[in-house]
Amino acid sequence: MSGQDAVIEVLKAGLLDSVQDLGRPGQARLALSRGGAMDRSAMTLANALVGNAPDAAGLEITGPGPTLRLHCDLWIATVGARHAVSRLPGEAGGALAVPTGRPVFVPAGSVLRWQAPSAGWRSWIAMAGGLALPAVMASRSAHLASGIGPARLEAGRRLPLHPRAAELSHRRAAAVLGLPDDPDATPPWRRTAPRWQVTEDLPPDWPLIELPVLVGRHHGLLSEAARDALFEQDWTVGAQSNRQGLRLHGRALDTRGLPQLASEPVSVGTVQLPPVGEPVILLAEHQTTGGYPRILEVASAAEHLLAQAGAGCRVRFRRVGLDEADALARRRARELELRLAGVRQACPYPDD
Repeated sequence: MSGQDAVIEVLKAGLLDSVQDLGRPGQARLALSRGGAMDRSAMTLANALVGNAPDAAGLEITGPGPTLRLHCDLWIATVGARHAVSRLPGEAGGALAVPTGRPVFVPAGSVLRWQAPSAGWRSWIAMAGGLALPAVMASRSAHLASGIGPARLEAGRRLPLHPRAAELSHRRAAAVLGLPDDPDATPPWRRTAPRWQVTEDLPPDWPLIELPVLVGRHHGLLSEAARDALFEQDWTVGAQSNRQGLRLHGRALDTRGLPQLASEPVSVGTVQLPPVGEPVILLAEHQTTGGYPRILEVASAAEHLLAQAGAGCRVRFRRVGLDEADALARRRARELELRLAGVRQACPYPDD
């Protein structure tokens, strides 16, 4: 491992790649939304797969992903969309498919490319030790809308890793793959990844995404025809959507009778209705207040569904009550607990 630099080099940026962790909660008084990973459960799971704390910084990729060169041996995991990940021919050997949903040992010099996903829209990449970027307001995440934290990835950028990334990678790989047969071999494992993988967590009918929603405080201001149209049609995610919100297109709702409203707090999942009559669903980097009518609120359990909504996806609203929304949240939390427990059992990492 001598002579290895603990960095990742960006050879080619993807559509939208950024450094993310679990974000900056509790900053709304400063007009700053939480930001962070669009799917915090997926980011937490990716970190668990490589032995990190839940809040370690990794990468979030959107659509076609980046091409990265690893300058040190690395224990790495990708969770989320069905991104095909391949190792290109180079110094570390020939072309090779890199499995997702499990930790993978990748030797120094490897060039990895995340291709356009066949299903889903975003993935999260974690690596042993995490990215060693400076924290800004107690987070290493990029809040692109406000310009706080690291900028989006661009070709030529070098991302610093934990200074002991290679050592941690060897120790953690040994815990999962077994001790190497030959300590001097490169790489020293018969296999580079376990045979198991975590279960996929994509919307079951992607690119159709059904969202459980509660009626918002201004839902009653809509006409009966507008309320019916809101739920009876499939809305299409527009190309202008980003980490701030999803812009939906469809048969516009009649907004002529809606009153002018004062701005008030909004949150992730708030569905606003601008005057054009097409809803906007607020996401992780949303503004903290808004004056458009709040017609729906997406149930918190659907965070992972919102994260996989890319341009062209269809969104269908399904009305639920508070009891069902609470039950969905409890079930979602329990599912994450079970997944993390399974990872801890399959990955008996040493105390680093």
